[in-house]
Amino acid sequence: MKLNREPGKLNHNSLEGMPAWTPAAEQVVSDRAAVEILWHVEKRLHLKPFIGQSADLASAAAQLGISKPAMSYWIGRLMDAGLIRLVRIEKRGRHSISHYRCVADRLRVSLEEAPLSSYEGVLDDFTQRWQAQARTAMARSLAKQAPDLELCIANTGAAAGLFTTILPKPGRPAPPDDFIQYWARLWLTDAEANQLADELNALYDRYAALSDKTSKTVPTLMQLTQVRESQR
Repeated sequence: MKLNREPGKLNHNSLEGMPAWTPAAEQVVSDRAAVEILWHVEKRLHLKPFIGQSADLASAAAQLGISKPAMSYWIGRLMDAGLIRLVRIEKRGRHSISHYRCVADRLRVSLEEAPLSSYEGVLDDFTQRWQAQARTAMARSLAKQAPDLELCIANTGAAAGLFTTILPKPGRPAPPDDFIQYWARLWLTDAEANQLADELNALYDRYAALSDKTSKTVPTLMQLTQVRESQR
């Protein structure tokens, strides 16, 4: 019995004599099976080892921290969905190692058919890295200013739980703003909400134009969020 087999029955001669293949720089994906994979964070993660590079089963499994049988299943599924393809076969002694690559270095998929939970998953996916960095930086700022601050806890009666905030200790001046983070619900007219969005965009554009990684020494994380809350 051979365990951890490559998915499917591959013809090792199928690549011989074929012209070299180059993945597309970008591709719009519309196949239903492929779209279903791409719209779910946990599923599309299995594409990671193959986007922008080729990988064999063992190296892909190691990168994702999953078993080889699980990776074999996902390689087969990604191939069936047309998201990856076999690009070369490497001979290692008596063994033939198949390498796969995504059909494009960037994939695009329509938002129209995705469920709401998928939209939320996408937001989590592309904010996760930034949120982790910002949380670490803000925690260090609080630790540095801890002698001048207090955690204040109150019950507002809201279902979400206790209300907490950070305030200066009585009788002490407020420490300088090492970071700024506002969460607030504002009640505005349509025109005022549009004006807020315009001003936030202008603020970002202004400081983005000043940013220069090669000559400036203060890395600063910035997040701007403004969204109209649905009225239920």
